[in-house]
Amino acid sequence: MADLSRVAPDLRQGVEDLSILAAAELRPVWASLGVDGDPAAARAVLMDAVPEVVATYGSAASTLAADWYDEQREAAGVAGRFRAIPASTPDTGAFALAGWATSKATSAATLRGLVEGGLQRRVANHSRQTIMGSSIADPRALGWRRAGSGDCKTGFCDMLIARGVVYTEKTSDFGAHDHCKCYAVQVFTGQEKPVQPFVGSTRRISDAERRKLEEYLRENYPRP
Repeated sequence: MADLSRVAPDLRQGVEDLSILAAAELRPVWASLGVDGDPAAARAVLMDAVPEVVATYGSAASTLAADWYDEQREAAGVAGRFRAIPASTPDTGAFALAGWATSKATSAATLRGLVEGGLQRRVANHSRQTIMGSSIADPRALGWRRAGSGDCKTGFCDMLIARGVVYTEKTSDFGAHDHCKCYAVQVFTGQEKPVQPFVGSTRRISDAERRKLEEYLRENYPRP
C-alpha cells in the first residue's frame, strides 16, 4: 500500500486555504483597531468573532479531512466498510485565545499575529482530530502517525516525525504550535511503517537540560 504521507499534502493545502479564509474573516477587526489601537479594545469583539470563525472553518476542515480519509481508504484497497467521522470539537479554546491574545499583545500588530496563529492551529486541529479519531475507530486501521516535511523548522516537530510512532489510543494528543505544518496520517493494516517506534534513552537528563527543554516548549508550544 502507498505511503499516505506522500499524498497528505493535498489535504494539508486544503486546510491551509481554510485557515487563510478564516483569518480573512477578522480583517474588519484589524481595520477598526488601526495600527496604533489598544489591543485591549478588541477584546469584546474578538470574544464574539473568534469562536464563530473557528466553528465555521473548523467544521469545514473536519469535513475535508473525512472526505480525504474515505478517498484514501478506497484508493488503498482497504477491505470492509467504514466512513470517516468528522471531528466535533465544540470547545477548542477559542474564547481562551481571544482573552490570552489581548492580554499578551503589546500592539495591534502583535495581537493580530497571536490571534491568527491560534486560529490556524485550531482550524488545523479539526482536521487532525478527524484523522486521529477515524483511524482509531476504523477496524482496518492500526492508528495514526505524525507526518510533515520540515516546514515548521522546529527541532521538536522533526523529532516527533522521525520517531514514526503509530498511535493507537484515543487519549493520544497531537502536540501542535501556532502555524504548525504537521498533520496526522492514518496507517492501515498491511502498510509499511516508516521507522521503528521510538525507544527512550537510558541517559538521565540533567536539570539544566530539563529547564532548557521546558523553556523551548513554552516558547514554541504556548497553551493559551
